[in-house]
Amino acid sequence: MAHQYQTTWFRAGQQQPLRNVRIHSPSLIHILSGSKRLFWQDSTQEVVSSSGLLCEAAASLSFDNVPHQGRFLSRMISFHCQPTEAMLAMSQSRPQPETSPIIRIDTALNATLDALFSFDLNTMSEATQTYWVMGLYQQLAEQGTLHLLFPETTLSFSQQLSRYLSHSPDEEHPLEQAATHFAMSRATLIRKLKAEGRQYRDVLAEVRLNHALYLMQQGQTNVAMLAQCCGYQSEGRFSQRFKGKFGVTPSGYLKTLSADV
Repeated sequence: MAHQYQTTWFRAGQQQPLRNVRIHSPSLIHILSGSKRLFWQDSTQEVVSSSGLLCEAAASLSFDNVPHQGRFLSRMISFHCQPTEAMLAMSQSRPQPETSPIIRIDTALNATLDALFSFDLNTMSEATQTYWVMGLYQQLAEQGTLHLLFPETTLSFSQQLSRYLSHSPDEEHPLEQAATHFAMSRATLIRKLKAEGRQYRDVLAEVRLNHALYLMQQGQTNVAMLAQCCGYQSEGRFSQRFKGKFGVTPSGYLKTLSADV
């Protein structure tokens, strides 16, 4: 059964710098404690506790997670279904004082997020999941912020590919296999990605490295095991790609999860 959304928690005990984190699906990041120092466009913005960050699909984020009183905690919900055109129209019709992706998480929005994070999606039908997600979309539309999360009504091909690869980031995923999944030739897949300025190996690497962040947040601390779980045969190659992507080594990132200096 396909899930209509996915939830992830992120924590830090020390300042946690990350660069060029690709967001594969439209996502809302809710800061619960500490703050996120976001390098957005040509400025630095602080996303503080009880605020949210709206991330459109394919966004690339650079930020520092900053603990306050020894703790940073955030939760991210990624969406796999589209809002209605009426919701997007409502959102766009509301007064737009600024285009910042930072929003206020009020009591009602927080309650809906709490509910979405509490559900066991494996025991809930897709229709019920969609019902709850649409409730959250309606709240964002009434705020006039939903269209910032969904500036485009359709997914690009690279976004569709990322979503497909993310279901099993530890597998080899030869290009031909992906092409078969999308019912197209190898050459057509390459051409479609090139039209979006992307390459297959880079999309796959992004999915695998994001999965590594998730595994570390879940408690996996063995770098060799992380490499294997993310489809890398070489621990050294994995560490090199991780640092090249995020600006910090896997072991360096693991250190930020603890409050111990």
